[in-house]
Amino acid sequence: MKNLASVACIIASSFSLSAQITATLNKSSLSGSMNDEIKIRNNSEINLVAYAVTAKLVFRGGPNRPPFVVYADPVIDPRSKSLPGHQERSVQVRVPHRKDEMGPFIEEPILFAVVFEDGSTAGDAGLLTRLMLRRSNMLLSVENTLETLADAGRRNVPRDQLIERFKKMADSLRHWYLPPEQQIGLSLYQAMVGKLMNLPEPKYGTPFPPSEFVEQESAILRRQRVTLIESQPNLADAALFGSVNNRSN
Repeated sequence: MKNLASVACIIASSFSLSAQITATLNKSSLSGSMNDEIKIRNNSEINLVAYAVTAKLVFRGGPNRPPFVVYADPVIDPRSKSLPGHQERSVQVRVPHRKDEMGPFIEEPILFAVVFEDGSTAGDAGLLTRLMLRRSNMLLSVENTLETLADAGRRNVPRDQLIERFKKMADSLRHWYLPPEQQIGLSLYQAMVGKLMNLPEPKYGTPFPPSEFVEQESAILRRQRVTLIESQPNLADAALFGSVNNRSN
């Protein structure tokens, strides 16, 4: 009952705050959409801390592509900044395309999902589910990395073997059938490969990875794990909300 009550609160807050967020398309006068932008305005009194925006992509003379989607979420990317009340932000449309393709350009409607600093949400329920799925998958990748490092530190795994293990973890997320929200941990695994490769060659008989490296990286990962677990809305409640939403569609 408690979880269902939390879901009801999420749904209610989403409906009440949606009217206070607007996402509009600002078309460029130039051919194609490389200078098009989407403007998000927060008309509420509450800071907006994370958002997702999506729109249909159209290519003239080229194959159909997945919709344009962009995420800004400091829980995953600390460089993302909050959007205070009564302010707006522009999202530039940047989509790679071939020289023989005219476009791309985006079409309305613009769908959005946002998370406010108090954990309340607004916007498209499906897009909100995808935003929360990114957080869940990032948490999984953080925990996988922590476990792999801890195991290597206990067993003194050879350098090449540990690097290969993280490469395989990265490769497991490169499948074409996985949506971007499930591939979010790829950058974490790739970064760990780079860090391990940059470590000096261990002297004969010394453990690898060095205990100092394991402790330092584990501390960073544990902080990231806490940030993800304590983020709002609660990941468990958001997952339940997503399952309810899927059944209703």
